[in-house]
Amino acid sequence: MSEKVGAMGGNKGGAFDDGVFDGVKKVTVGKDFNNVTYIKVEYEKDGKFESREHGTNRGQLKEFSVDYPSEYITAVGGSYDTVFGYGSALIKSLLFKTSYGRTSPILGHTTLLGNPAGKEFMLESKNGGKLLGFHGRSGEALDAIGPHFFAVNSSLKHFKPQGGNGGSAWDDGAFDGVRKVLVGRNGKFVSYVRFEYAKGERMVPHAHGKRQEAPQEFVVDYPNEHITSVEGTIDGYLSSLKFKTSKGRTSPVFGNVMCFLVSFSDDSVK
Repeated sequence: MSEKVGAMGGNKGGAFDDGVFDGVKKVTVGKDFNNVTYIKVEYEKDGKFESREHGTNRGQLKEFSVDYPSEYITAVGGSYDTVFGYGSALIKSLLFKTSYGRTSPILGHTTLLGNPAGKEFMLESKNGGKLLGFHGRSGEALDAIGPHFFAVNSSLKHFKPQGGNGGSAWDDGAFDGVRKVLVGRNGKFVSYVRFEYAKGERMVPHAHGKRQEAPQEFVVDYPNEHITSVEGTIDGYLSSLKFKTSKGRTSPVFGNVMCFLVSFSDDSVK
């Protein structure tokens, strides 16, 4: 389910709506001496990449890419203002924030202090969610722009990760549920996890860490069963994992139980 946030900018040009995709990999923005003239968006849907272009490809081009699919855009900002001789507002700059906490450079026009030139805006999902598409108005330039976000259920909970502070951060985002979990270890520590998520009728896998020994797996009877609790132990690194389900089942302990126990539990979490 998606959330359509109203567009910012002017009312000239022709309306466009790219619809909803699985995510955005790259955005290219063009500008001339007055305003943003062009935007090209590279979307992903069902493993295939598709591009949509709006405005007129002229002027200086700059692009912003995310580490897709692990990183995604969470906010669309920028500025707009009336352009002399046009009689309506145009988009003057764009910028993007991501799930990794990054903010893109300002793509377009800035003030002498380096801020977006014109009337600033920042568009985000009500409950936080990833960018799935754009809509707006365009013609010779980019007149207005607004986002489609993944509509995150406000009841979803995000727990702080437990363990060591090494490695690179990752966030798989939200799916309909979990079908299967695979856990591998290297010696006395967990070295690898793979989650097989459900999204509609599709299975979407995400793997993290390095696969050393053959992993063990825990299969969930999705959609009739869901995981309600994740437990584990840590000793500098994650050393074991265990899962409980809505049917009262408990997985085997994957790894080696060490001294510090951590637990994430909520009967309402899928």
